[in-house]
Amino acid sequence: MKINTQHILCLFLLLFQCYSSTLLAAALKGTIYDHKGEPMPFASVYIEGTSIGTTTNMDGHYSLELAPGEYIIRYQFVGYQQHSETVKMGVTSITLDVTLQLLDVEMGEVVIISGEDPAYEIIRQAIKKRKYFLNQVENYNCDSYTKGTQRVKDLPEKIMGRSLGQFRKGLDSTGSGIVYLSESVSKLYFDLPAYKEVMLSSKVSGDDNGFSFNSGAALMAFNFYENQVELGDTKLLSPIAQTALAYYKYRLVTTFKDGPRLVNKIEVIPKNPLGPIFHGHIYIVEGDWNIHSTELKTTGKAANISMLDTVEFRQMHLPVQDSIWRIFSQEIEFNLKAFGITIFGRFIGVFRNYQINPTVESKFFNAEVFKVNEDANKKDSIYWDSIRPIPLTPEELREYSEKDSLQKIWRSKEYLDSMDRISNRPSFGMLLTGYSFRKRYHRWSITVPTPLTSIAYNTVQGFLGHLEATFSKGFDEDWTRFMDIHGELEYGFSDKQFRGYGRFRFKFNDISDARLLAEAGRRTQQFNGADPISPFVNSLYSLFLRRNNIKLYEQVYGKLQYSQRLLNGLFFETSLSYAQRNPLVNHSNISLYKKAGRSYFSNAPTDYDNPPMADAPYFDPHQHLMFNLFLRIRFAQKFVSYPKRRFHIESKYPEIWLTYTKGIPLLGGDTDFDFFAVTVQKDELSIGTVGLMTIRGKYGVFLNQRKMEFIDYVHFSGNQTVIAKPDMHWRSYQLLPYYQYSTGKWYVEGHFQHDFNGFIWSKLPLVKHLGFEVVAGYHFLYTAEQKDYMEFTIGLDRLGWKLLRFGRVDFVTAYKIGNKPKFGVVFALDFTL
Repeated sequence: MKINTQHILCLFLLLFQCYSSTLLAAALKGTIYDHKGEPMPFASVYIEGTSIGTTTNMDGHYSLELAPGEYIIRYQFVGYQQHSETVKMGVTSITLDVTLQLLDVEMGEVVIISGEDPAYEIIRQAIKKRKYFLNQVENYNCDSYTKGTQRVKDLPEKIMGRSLGQFRKGLDSTGSGIVYLSESVSKLYFDLPAYKEVMLSSKVSGDDNGFSFNSGAALMAFNFYENQVELGDTKLLSPIAQTALAYYKYRLVTTFKDGPRLVNKIEVIPKNPLGPIFHGHIYIVEGDWNIHSTELKTTGKAANISMLDTVEFRQMHLPVQDSIWRIFSQEIEFNLKAFGITIFGRFIGVFRNYQINPTVESKFFNAEVFKVNEDANKKDSIYWDSIRPIPLTPEELREYSEKDSLQKIWRSKEYLDSMDRISNRPSFGMLLTGYSFRKRYHRWSITVPTPLTSIAYNTVQGFLGHLEATFSKGFDEDWTRFMDIHGELEYGFSDKQFRGYGRFRFKFNDISDARLLAEAGRRTQQFNGADPISPFVNSLYSLFLRRNNIKLYEQVYGKLQYSQRLLNGLFFETSLSYAQRNPLVNHSNISLYKKAGRSYFSNAPTDYDNPPMADAPYFDPHQHLMFNLFLRIRFAQKFVSYPKRRFHIESKYPEIWLTYTKGIPLLGGDTDFDFFAVTVQKDELSIGTVGLMTIRGKYGVFLNQRKMEFIDYVHFSGNQTVIAKPDMHWRSYQLLPYYQYSTGKWYVEGHFQHDFNGFIWSKLPLVKHLGFEVVAGYHFLYTAEQKDYMEFTIGLDRLGWKLLRFGRVDFVTAYKIGNKPKFGVVFALDFTL
């Protein structure tokens, strides 16, 4: 085709038409002040009748790019009178400063009629319309800009001997300053209840390879049209929830005009300040009864989060189409306090350019609910200056400038080596925390645990010395591919035996989580491979009470294991192992317990309540070749995708585990059996404001038992001490002897635990300020040989004071039909926040 001047002119006009709005756009900018003349951070600025707008920064400055034309600009902040300005934009920028006045200045006193504050009827109407506005629009999308900032005050150089130099980068000499500053731009898509967020760009101060963890969809999830708003493990009741009138008192503060609409400002007052509720103000539109805006707070005590002081939610809703209101901006401000350190955080989101009922591809909404584009962190400063709706403050500009220039130094070998020289210095605190020698530039480390766990006692080995170390090596900056080599060595001073093993593990990627493990050695092993008895607790019971609960055998073995996610929601693991299994007997009788009539039991696992037995070998030495296959199925599994990583979100449905184990009579293997089990489990199922429920049910059966050893039986997680293992608390039995119910046939077990998460404790007078949690449980077991067994538990969790939450106590009743109940008390060390 011959190109002439007419073609060139048409091409130029086409390009001009596409980009003229950008080329000719000018900025409307300025500062918003309050009634005292102080700059107003995070005030809303938008074009009337649209969701196009921005908010002010911390210094009250705003900037809004507008094409030539005439606009009515609204200036708004929760608790202040709205202000409008008509502006005519050309091709040059306009500076327009605005002052907002308090609402209460012009409004008269609210009149209470018939003894009830008018706020109650307004709230009743809002409750009636809550579900309507929650589901008013099922399909929409919008643009999202989010910014997160976290500041720290008085961060020490060390905690418990551990250097915090890596976290003090960019802080002043007192350990104060910005530790996190990040911005992100996303496109949010909703087809309720499905949603998807695509992060288009991300900027993190001091890390041009990192990705922001700011999420527009996560900010939108704090929706007060929902009955509950989730914060950590707690669900807080919305002021317009279906049952809100039973938990809140209300007071009409004032009313004001927002254009043609009348808006009611209502104070929200908790009836129980320690309950899972809010306080502050909610603004309701008269007649329509929708949320206009919110300024609601809660506390760490209400949310049962010890290190949280307060958190505040400020929202602004706008009409985007006729009577359709959507969130325009949301600010979440919080502060945390721990170990004398204070952290101030703020996340703000601006949601613009709403499209209602757009057309989307049929398969657009899928299991991926969040995706970060490959080039999201590759945008330059020109892009950010053109896209950023909230101007940066001078402090934020300095933060970006200084840390972005320093990151090359922070990643240099010289700097990382200097940091390593500091953190690698031994200190007394490492006696509690262990020691790590790092070479961060080369991405490897050697870790040794605390020596406090290196000495133990049992009647089989006597006192034993234990050493272990782990070498870890990363193959990329984010450690999405890594390997580690772990080794352990121990010596029993009574049986005079060295034992040890080594393990090699390699992780191929962070998408399918593919891993390969190889392990071999000679070691002692509990008959129950889940290790229900802690060596430390067993040492205490042996040395001070002459009770040897732990029962051991020896295996000389090799094992190869591979695992990965085959499909979304389907995890697969298989292993093949070969072992020479040898019996062990007691070699030591040491104890500080001197009362007559008590002696150690033998090392036989079934010797749990009889007089001492002759300490003869419990089984004959034999070989064992075993194949194991494990599948985990999670229905409706959702995930978030980063360029090199995938994170999975817990499903609302129970997950199913399928296990198959085969003892193979080949290559000298002496066992021959087939075992199958199915487990159904749901962790922390939220029951509104009543707390979290955990459910686990399991059925297992030996399909054949041609040749088995007692080791191959199914053994249950029992407990014969007053100390429980916190990681197994909810799926174990606290008064069941360790091997009394072991079965080689079939069994059914069930576990139910409910954590009331402050629902009960916060209502108790005098003691409710302690912040404990009531926990209840029911545990059931039925085996072919022993029939039924059950336990009922009631306990207190989060024992401690303020941030130091270290304990749990349970009162347990064990019952078997036809027998008298047994009672007991167990304690657990369980550190929580």
